[in-house]
Amino acid sequence: MQIFFVILVIALATGGIYLRSRLRVPVRHYEGPKSVSTVYDTWTNDRILETYWGEHLHAGYYGNPPVKKDFVTAKVDFIDEMIRWGIVLPAPEIMARLELHGKGSAEPVQILDAGCGIGGTTRHMAKRWPKTAHITGITISKAQVERAVLLANIQSVENALFLERDALHTGFPNTSFDVVWAVESEMHMPDKNDFIREMVRVLKPGGMLVIAAWNVRDTHSTPLSKAEAAHIRLLVDEWAHASFTSIPDYIEILKKNNLQNITAEDWAVPTQPSWRHAVQVAMRNPRKLMTISMKQRWSLVRDAYTILRYDEAFRKGLCEYGLIRGQKVN
Repeated sequence: MQIFFVILVIALATGGIYLRSRLRVPVRHYEGPKSVSTVYDTWTNDRILETYWGEHLHAGYYGNPPVKKDFVTAKVDFIDEMIRWGIVLPAPEIMARLELHGKGSAEPVQILDAGCGIGGTTRHMAKRWPKTAHITGITISKAQVERAVLLANIQSVENALFLERDALHTGFPNTSFDVVWAVESEMHMPDKNDFIREMVRVLKPGGMLVIAAWNVRDTHSTPLSKAEAAHIRLLVDEWAHASFTSIPDYIEILKKNNLQNITAEDWAVPTQPSWRHAVQVAMRNPRKLMTISMKQRWSLVRDAYTILRYDEAFRKGLCEYGLIRGQKVN
């Protein structure tokens, strides 16, 4: 009996070591735009994330200090809090146009949602301002565009447009938008300056650029240790990200592109519960998982492991959740 127990312990330990080693080797490296679109096409077509996370693939907002919330509710609250922080506070003149509720003769506020996913945020803003705003969502994923259009039709959202576009080369005319909005999409951009330059190009004078991004901590005074660098490398490579940038470096990029009234905050604390909630929602309702293939289940195991490594990075201060805004004055 003792021998059997020893063999079982050794087998479990060996299996655990093997599993951990497999999970620590990223399989979705960034290899150009196609690698990003492939990841999002897959996630969109299998509908697993949509089943558990709803229409929003970004973080939730739980307050500071965080309070208990439903996962999907927290995601919607994130949008409204980002609107307050990124438009209401710094650009009251734009907000005044949005809150006309169809009264007056002002032209609709043009908003670009760069990296719109399946359009949850785009539709939320479109529903909030049905007569005073027109929101254009762009994504590099064809599957996401198709799903976003379908959901907009089902929900009778008429003031939203979804296009398959690369955020580095949007093809829009200069000064097309009053607000440029990007939530958890810039990490896929290989050149952050090129990304900001393109966003500023399509922004109207007086318009706001508002970004929510996963950032590495400031490394200027204290470089990453070998273990920290390996941790960041896993987070970057597993989900086809190109790189993470620190909040101070992003502020410099915005300045370089002539934006003014630049402000940044770290929302790591109010968004922290998102990471564990992202895994818990599937564990609490595993019925969907019973209908998918073994390959898909293994992919979910990888994603759950990666999510928990993100949770660890944000809890320890290795990563920060950057909210960054700037205004185009002329």
